[in-house]
Amino acid sequence: MAATYNLFRNPGHGEDEKNSKLHARLVKQTTIRIDRLVEEISQISSFSSADVKGLLEAFRSRMEFHLSCGDIIELEGLGTFNVSLKCPPLTDEKKIVPSLVRFSKVNFRCSGLLKNKLKNMRFERDSSGSRLKGFSPERRKQNILAYIRTYGTISTKECCSINGCSKHMALKDLKNLVLEQKIVRRGLRHNTHYGLKE
Repeated sequence: MAATYNLFRNPGHGEDEKNSKLHARLVKQTTIRIDRLVEEISQISSFSSADVKGLLEAFRSRMEFHLSCGDIIELEGLGTFNVSLKCPPLTDEKKIVPSLVRFSKVNFRCSGLLKNKLKNMRFERDSSGSRLKGFSPERRKQNILAYIRTYGTISTKECCSINGCSKHMALKDLKNLVLEQKIVRRGLRHNTHYGLKE
Protein backbone atom coordinates (compact mmCIF):
# COMPACT_ATOMS: atom_id res chain seq x y z
CA MET A 1 0.00 0.00 0.00
CA ALA A 2 1.05 3.58 -0.60
CA ALA A 3 0.67 6.56 1.72
CA THR A 4 -1.51 9.32 0.26
CA TYR A 5 -0.31 12.92 0.12
CA ASN A 6 -1.39 16.24 -1.27
CA LEU A 7 0.33 19.58 -1.76
CA PHE A 8 -0.21 22.67 0.38
CA ARG A 9 1.23 26.19 0.35
CA ASN A 10 3.50 27.31 3.18
CA PRO A 11 2.00 30.14 5.23
CA GLY A 12 3.05 33.45 3.67
CA HIS A 13 5.46 35.83 5.36
CA GLY A 14 4.80 38.94 3.34
CA GLU A 15 5.41 37.13 0.05
CA ASP A 16 2.95 36.72 -2.79
CA GLU A 17 0.71 33.72 -2.00
CA LYS A 18 1.00 32.38 -5.57
CA ASN A 19 4.78 32.29 -5.22
CA SER A 20 4.90 30.79 -1.73
CA LYS A 21 6.62 27.41 -1.56
CA LEU A 22 4.70 24.14 -1.56
CA HIS A 23 5.05 21.25 0.84
CA ALA A 24 3.70 17.70 0.78
CA ARG A 25 1.51 16.51 3.66
CA LEU A 26 -0.06 13.14 4.35
CA VAL A 27 -3.83 13.03 3.94
CA LYS A 28 -6.45 10.31 4.46
CA GLN A 29 -4.69 9.18 7.64
CA THR A 30 -6.58 6.84 9.92
CA THR A 31 -5.96 6.05 13.57
CA ILE A 32 -5.13 2.37 14.02
CA ARG A 33 -6.57 1.30 17.36
CA ILE A 34 -5.56 -1.59 19.59
CA ASP A 35 -8.32 -3.98 18.48
CA ARG A 36 -7.18 -3.77 14.87
CA LEU A 37 -3.53 -4.33 15.81
CA VAL A 38 -4.52 -7.30 17.97
CA GLU A 39 -6.46 -8.86 15.08
CA GLU A 40 -3.65 -8.25 12.56
CA ILE A 41 -0.95 -9.67 14.87
CA SER A 42 -3.03 -12.78 15.60
CA GLN A 43 -3.49 -13.34 11.86
CA ILE A 44 0.26 -13.27 11.13
CA SER A 45 1.34 -15.30 14.17
CA SER A 46 0.40 -18.41 16.13
CA PHE A 47 -1.02 -16.34 19.00
CA SER A 48 -4.75 -15.95 19.55
CA SER A 49 -6.21 -12.45 19.66
CA ALA A 50 -6.78 -12.94 23.43
CA ASP A 51 -3.08 -13.82 23.88
CA VAL A 52 -1.99 -10.74 21.93
CA LYS A 53 -4.37 -8.44 23.84
CA GLY A 54 -3.17 -9.86 27.17
CA LEU A 55 0.47 -9.44 26.17
CA LEU A 56 -0.05 -5.85 25.02
CA GLU A 57 -1.86 -5.01 28.27
CA ALA A 58 1.00 -6.49 30.31
CA PHE A 59 3.49 -4.59 28.13
CA ARG A 60 1.60 -1.30 28.65
CA SER A 61 1.53 -1.92 32.41
CA ARG A 62 5.30 -2.51 32.54
CA MET A 63 5.96 0.59 30.40
CA GLU A 64 3.83 2.68 32.75
CA PHE A 65 5.70 1.33 35.80
CA HIS A 66 9.20 1.94 34.42
CA LEU A 67 8.39 5.37 32.99
CA SER A 68 6.88 6.41 36.35
CA CYS A 69 10.22 5.44 37.95
CA GLY A 70 12.03 7.76 35.55
CA ASP A 71 13.51 4.95 33.45
CA ILE A 72 14.16 5.11 29.71
CA ILE A 73 12.55 2.28 27.77
CA GLU A 74 14.38 1.15 24.66
CA LEU A 75 12.61 -1.13 22.22
CA GLU A 76 15.22 -2.37 19.77
CA GLY A 77 14.15 -1.67 16.22
CA LEU A 78 11.38 0.68 17.36
CA GLY A 79 12.85 3.47 19.50
CA THR A 80 13.09 4.88 23.01
CA PHE A 81 10.49 6.33 25.38
CA ASN A 82 11.20 8.68 28.27
CA VAL A 83 9.31 11.14 30.47
CA SER A 84 9.94 14.89 30.53
CA LEU A 85 9.07 17.17 33.44
CA LYS A 86 7.84 20.70 34.08
CA CYS A 87 8.08 23.03 37.05
CA PRO A 88 7.21 26.68 37.84
CA PRO A 89 9.51 29.29 36.25
CA LEU A 90 11.23 30.21 39.53
CA THR A 91 14.82 31.46 39.78
CA ASP A 92 15.59 30.23 43.31
CA GLU A 93 16.32 26.51 43.23
CA LYS A 94 15.37 26.13 46.92
CA LYS A 95 11.80 27.18 46.08
CA ILE A 96 11.36 24.39 43.52
CA VAL A 97 10.44 21.56 45.88
CA PRO A 98 9.42 18.06 44.72
CA SER A 99 5.69 18.85 45.12
CA LEU A 100 6.03 21.53 42.38
CA VAL A 101 7.63 19.20 39.84
CA ARG A 102 5.09 17.65 37.48
CA PHE A 103 4.87 15.17 34.62
CA SER A 104 4.93 16.94 31.23
CA LYS A 105 4.82 14.34 28.47
CA VAL A 106 6.22 11.08 27.13
CA ASN A 107 8.86 11.57 24.44
CA PHE A 108 9.44 9.02 21.70
CA ARG A 109 12.64 8.91 19.65
CA CYS A 110 12.44 6.67 16.58
CA SER A 111 15.22 4.10 16.13
CA GLY A 112 17.61 4.32 13.18
CA LEU A 113 16.42 0.91 11.97
CA LEU A 114 12.78 1.99 11.80
CA LYS A 115 13.75 5.28 10.11
CA ASN A 116 15.67 3.36 7.45
CA LYS A 117 12.70 1.04 6.85
CA LEU A 118 10.36 4.04 6.46
CA LYS A 119 12.69 5.65 3.91
CA ASN A 120 11.32 3.08 1.46
CA MET A 121 7.70 4.24 1.91
CA ARG A 122 5.67 4.45 -1.29
CA PHE A 123 3.55 7.53 -1.95
CA GLU A 124 0.69 8.42 -4.25
CA ARG A 125 -0.98 11.76 -4.91
CA ASP A 126 -4.48 12.13 -3.48
CA SER A 127 -7.00 11.46 -6.25
CA SER A 128 -9.57 13.92 -4.87
CA GLY A 129 -7.82 16.85 -6.58
CA SER A 130 -5.65 19.78 -5.60
CA ARG A 131 -5.84 21.07 -2.04
CA LEU A 132 -4.06 24.34 -2.84
CA LYS A 133 -7.37 26.22 -2.67
CA GLY A 134 -8.66 24.13 0.22
CA PHE A 135 -12.11 22.65 0.76
CA SER A 136 -15.23 24.73 1.29
CA PRO A 137 -16.63 24.73 4.86
CA GLU A 138 -19.49 22.46 3.79
CA ARG A 139 -17.13 19.98 2.11
CA ARG A 140 -14.93 19.91 5.22
CA LYS A 141 -17.95 19.12 7.38
CA GLN A 142 -19.08 16.39 4.97
CA ASN A 143 -15.59 14.85 5.16
CA ILE A 144 -15.71 14.90 8.97
CA LEU A 145 -19.13 13.19 9.09
CA ALA A 146 -18.06 10.58 6.52
CA TYR A 147 -14.92 9.80 8.55
CA ILE A 148 -16.94 9.38 11.77
CA ARG A 149 -19.43 7.08 10.01
CA THR A 150 -16.51 4.92 8.86
CA TYR A 151 -14.28 4.92 11.97
CA GLY A 152 -16.67 5.76 14.82
CA THR A 153 -14.91 8.87 16.11
CA ILE A 154 -12.57 11.63 14.95
CA SER A 155 -9.89 13.67 16.75
CA THR A 156 -8.81 17.23 15.95
CA LYS A 157 -5.58 15.89 14.45
CA GLU A 158 -7.46 13.48 12.18
CA CYS A 159 -9.76 16.34 11.18
CA CYS A 160 -6.71 18.42 10.15
CA SER A 161 -5.38 15.48 8.16
CA ILE A 162 -8.50 14.63 6.15
CA ASN A 163 -9.26 18.27 5.35
CA GLY A 164 -5.70 19.57 5.00
CA CYS A 165 -6.47 22.47 7.30
CA SER A 166 -5.05 24.16 10.38
CA LYS A 167 -5.92 23.12 13.93
CA HIS A 168 -7.83 26.40 14.35
CA MET A 169 -10.02 25.66 11.31
CA ALA A 170 -10.55 22.04 12.38
CA LEU A 171 -11.73 23.13 15.84
CA LYS A 172 -14.06 25.69 14.25
CA ASP A 173 -15.61 23.02 11.96
CA LEU A 174 -16.03 20.59 14.86
CA LYS A 175 -17.58 23.28 17.07
CA ASN A 176 -20.07 24.17 14.29
CA LEU A 177 -21.05 20.51 13.88
CA VAL A 178 -21.61 20.27 17.64
CA LEU A 179 -23.77 23.42 17.52
CA GLU A 180 -25.70 21.90 14.60
CA GLN A 181 -26.25 18.85 16.86
CA LYS A 182 -24.75 16.47 14.31
CA ILE A 183 -21.85 15.35 16.50
CA VAL A 184 -21.01 15.25 20.22
CA ARG A 185 -17.74 15.93 22.00
CA ARG A 186 -16.30 13.21 24.25
CA GLY A 187 -13.28 13.21 26.53
CA LEU A 188 -11.11 16.07 27.73
CA ARG A 189 -8.00 17.88 26.50
CA HIS A 190 -5.64 15.49 24.66
CA ASN A 191 -8.22 12.67 24.82
CA THR A 192 -10.97 14.70 23.15
CA HIS A 193 -12.72 13.02 20.22
CA TYR A 194 -16.03 13.45 18.46
CA GLY A 195 -18.76 11.00 17.52
CA LEU A 196 -22.15 11.13 15.85
CA LYS A 197 -25.03 12.38 17.97
CA GLU A 198 -27.32 9.45 18.72
